[in-house]
Amino acid sequence: MLDLALDLCNDMKTDGINWNFVTYDTLIKGFCSGGRMEDGFKILEIMEESKEGSRGRLSPYDSVLYGLYKENQLDEALIFLTQMGKLFPRAVDRSWRILSLCEEGAIEDAKKVFGQILGEGRVPNVLVYDHLIHGFCEGGYMREAFELMNEIVGRGYYPLAPTFNALISGVCRQGQVSSALKLIDDMVVRGCKLDIGSHNPLVDALCRKGDFQKAFGLLSQMLEKDIAPDFSSWNSLLLSWCQETSWLARQNMFQVNYLLQQIVEI
Repeated sequence: MLDLALDLCNDMKTDGINWNFVTYDTLIKGFCSGGRMEDGFKILEIMEESKEGSRGRLSPYDSVLYGLYKENQLDEALIFLTQMGKLFPRAVDRSWRILSLCEEGAIEDAKKVFGQILGEGRVPNVLVYDHLIHGFCEGGYMREAFELMNEIVGRGYYPLAPTFNALISGVCRQGQVSSALKLIDDMVVRGCKLDIGSHNPLVDALCRKGDFQKAFGLLSQMLEKDIAPDFSSWNSLLLSWCQETSWLARQNMFQVNYLLQQIVEI
């Protein structure tokens, strides 16, 4: 009820009650997490021009970062992070170090910097969490990746689909297909939109395990949801069919012909 919240805050001004940091912080967080970035930026500007200001606290700016991240405006989020360096040089420098180390694959060094931030009692921003989760998944540190995912959700941040997809790919590489399927279910429950990156690793993993029936069913679900499988998924399934003709013979040939027709159309 963002408009009602803003009306109430305006009533405070009418009654001569000045907004304090909590007022600004709450409004900025509400607007940015609710997808109303323009309103969030307006409140941030009002806060910066007021005597109250941010008082050296990062939370309103981290809320803006999360809002941009949630709207998938990642380039804008990185630009805003750079601009934050004027007010919070130490915090921003460490954030950039973690982002850069994750991009370089130096995940152990990134963990050390992350530990320093936590050791100082500071809360990392959503970009730091996101890059670390991707870095952990790429490096095979799946336990740490899941711990960070739980932590980021606990802090009120909701990850984007590519972050979930990184976890799915990571557990599939380790052969933990059941965990990947549970992640898919979790994404659906949370309202996260599934995409090609959510399904491809599962199809490949199921085919490698020889579970052609589940792979076939998953591919059918993708087509029903208008998610077009890419070459990798089709190739994995067709190679598996060629290696397991007895499974293919047991299937409803109408279904098989339907899927093959989908391949031709794509």
